[in-house]
Amino acid sequence: MSEERAAGAREAQDADALRSRERPGTWDSLRIRNFRYLWLGQAGHAAGIWMEQIARPFLVLDLTDGSATHVGGVLAVRTVPQFILGMWAGVIADSFDRRSVLLVVKTGTLLLNIAFVAILVLGLLELWHMYAYAIVRGTMMAFDQPARMGLVPSVVPETHVTNAVALMSATQNTMRIFGAASGGVLYGVFGATGAFALITLVYAVPVFSTYMLRVAPVLSGVRRSASGLTGGLLEGVRFTFSHPAIRGVLLLSMIYFMFGMSFLQVFAPLFAEKVFDIGSTGFGGMTALMGVAALLASLLIATQQPTRLGVILPLMATVFGAALVLLSLTSYIPGPAGLVIPFAMLTVLGGLQSAYMALTRSALLLTAPPRMHGRVFGVLTLDRAFMTAGGAAAGFLSDGIGVQPAQIAFGLILIVGGLAIYALAGEFRRSRAGARYEVPEEDEDATPQASRADAAGVAADR
Repeated sequence: MSEERAAGAREAQDADALRSRERPGTWDSLRIRNFRYLWLGQAGHAAGIWMEQIARPFLVLDLTDGSATHVGGVLAVRTVPQFILGMWAGVIADSFDRRSVLLVVKTGTLLLNIAFVAILVLGLLELWHMYAYAIVRGTMMAFDQPARMGLVPSVVPETHVTNAVALMSATQNTMRIFGAASGGVLYGVFGATGAFALITLVYAVPVFSTYMLRVAPVLSGVRRSASGLTGGLLEGVRFTFSHPAIRGVLLLSMIYFMFGMSFLQVFAPLFAEKVFDIGSTGFGGMTALMGVAALLASLLIATQQPTRLGVILPLMATVFGAALVLLSLTSYIPGPAGLVIPFAMLTVLGGLQSAYMALTRSALLLTAPPRMHGRVFGVLTLDRAFMTAGGAAAGFLSDGIGVQPAQIAFGLILIVGGLAIYALAGEFRRSRAGARYEVPEEDEDATPQASRADAAGVAADR
């Protein structure tokens, strides 16, 4: 315990030094011990996710003789638990120790993948296993994000939140490069069993790093009873939709997740398989190329840390939609140009996706008080659940009218949605990141709100 206190004292000194700067350097958050472990866990989590996202659609295609409908269907059922449980997961993250919640989730994910690999090794895999795996994995993911993102302001000073979120995004995109490329190669060379066996090994890293975290709990005032958790959920909903900036982020994200995120989940593997004819290895290359652009964009956000997010985010969504349309249209060009130009558009999509996700998360963390972070990110999972409808619609529409026309339609809807949010949501457009909004004091039973752990988790032993 004395060693942990000494480590905490050293970390407090680091945090004080970091906090004294007006704008943190690109890598400053990594000087903090707890953030390094959170960052390492994100690296393992992201590597497994990206390898899985490469292997899963091709495994479904192999099982179904190339059915785009089932590719979208597996994606859809994976996000259903987030829709059903996401808000409750946010309440759990605010009511219990977030580190403990995250450790249970990471351990459950590891055990799930061990069971899935056993099915593959025994040669027992059927299509319904893919749907069952997706549902259980989606349940784990529903509880992952509220706890994981809620920990960020507990391990870094408030001035470093955007920097920390962007570095975590950069890590995710680095893993996209290596995870996607290795996932495609492994699936092509060793098949599904080899790919998912390595994914299982990678998922052991977040278990270790989460166990090593030493973070003080954030008191939310939510009672650990059925009535208390229900009241906490209702409080989170009231808070979320009473704040124009958070409300605007969630509404825009609903459109973005439904019509933009379906590209990587459904359209990209279909482009690789049916349009470009480059298979799983080529799809890994596509994803890795997007990851390079996303990594550069994340590091740019970590350095610049923009604040006028009410303007930036809607315009990002609009440009993302335009890039989807251009990628689809240029894929009709005969010869090498029909491959080179769409691949160039992939870099635009990768950079915009990374920047959008990093800025969305930092906006929510900087705007909401610490005791509400889990519930705010729980509500965000409702937007993510729109991937259910988007993924399913993308699969059905691609089977019905073709991959390129379906992607053009999705891109046009995203353009209209981004411009509409920019034009109509005036309060959101004028908002800036960091305009703190506290919960209206209408519930006298609520306990006082906890302050941020600016000493980066040093109070864990107090």
